[in-house]
Amino acid sequence: MCNLDEPAPALLGSTLLANEERLDMLRPSPLSSGLDTLDREALDSGFRYGEITAVAGASGTGKTLLVYQAIASHLIASEEGEVALIATSEPPLARLRDILLRRLDQQKREPKFCQSGYVYQKQVQTGGPPQDVQSQMTSMLERVRLSRVFDFPGVAEAIGEFGARLDEEEKTRRNRVDAKGFEKARDIAEGEERAENSLSVEEDNNTITRTTAANPEAVEYLPASMIVIDNIANVVGSMMTKSQAHGQAILASCMRSLQHLTRRRNVCIVLVNAAAGLRQQNTQYHRRADDQASVFSSTLGKPALGKHFSYLIDTSVFLSTLPRSKEDADIAYNVAPVASGFTKIGLVEILKDRHGSREGKWSSFVTAAGIELQSISS
Repeated sequence: MCNLDEPAPALLGSTLLANEERLDMLRPSPLSSGLDTLDREALDSGFRYGEITAVAGASGTGKTLLVYQAIASHLIASEEGEVALIATSEPPLARLRDILLRRLDQQKREPKFCQSGYVYQKQVQTGGPPQDVQSQMTSMLERVRLSRVFDFPGVAEAIGEFGARLDEEEKTRRNRVDAKGFEKARDIAEGEERAENSLSVEEDNNTITRTTAANPEAVEYLPASMIVIDNIANVVGSMMTKSQAHGQAILASCMRSLQHLTRRRNVCIVLVNAAAGLRQQNTQYHRRADDQASVFSSTLGKPALGKHFSYLIDTSVFLSTLPRSKEDADIAYNVAPVASGFTKIGLVEILKDRHGSREGKWSSFVTAAGIELQSISS
């Protein structure tokens, strides 16, 4: 029983550092955006596990495509990893299906080198997506757990259910590993060469103890997980309209729970956010100094939900669009007579990076068929 009169035991800095180092060793590789230049120039390999990343932008800037590419990377990289997709509007699952098919088909088409005598010959598979690609895509979509919510309590409930599922899965995996470990130790102990294997039994038992008793919070057994909330501005904005102070307090409490979950389980959490200062009639940003978040002077606006929200996340990614050429800029800014539409490119900027050095980096891209990110040079 806990004695309230006694002070809580102090935590050693070496213990905290050891826990952080252990989590870093277990942290999977970042999730690719599907475009090498974007990963290299702005995202520093991609979306990180163990962090909360907010992807903000106006409608049509490509934020949903970017996030769905990260979901595809997670499903492809982790054979057992699940995705909790918490949608506040109708999710474009057909788009995710097409993205998975394109990514899997690209993997199948990657050249393979086969040895023929002293020469390696390059073999490239051609043709449409084969049947095995279709089956892989179907099995991956079965690991996407979709939750439709209409208010912020629904978001909090969906997050709590997914966290409880991770806890239950860890408990099941830990019990299974413990049973296998003790069975192995028992088999060695009952071997015919008991004396010669006594040292091995002791070493095996030490290994089992380090895995179970010494590290009760170990997460080695869990596959990587991902949580995506699309779009968090839909539910938070309506909540703050009623009471700004009450809404900020509820949002801060939920974000602290998310931070605890992502640190403890190395979960990759991505929050899709809107952009503030968007004028509905012409989809251009208001020219206000406090709305300037981009390094580009012609790109005005900032992520929605206010400055307080930026303190609750680890990485802030902002998407915008710009005219591709001078001729496109003349049409966009009404310098030249409007004869037809103009071509745009997408920009990805890192506005904040709490645990890295990506802040201020940016890269550009264009979309292809609404399901692929490509370099502007391609």
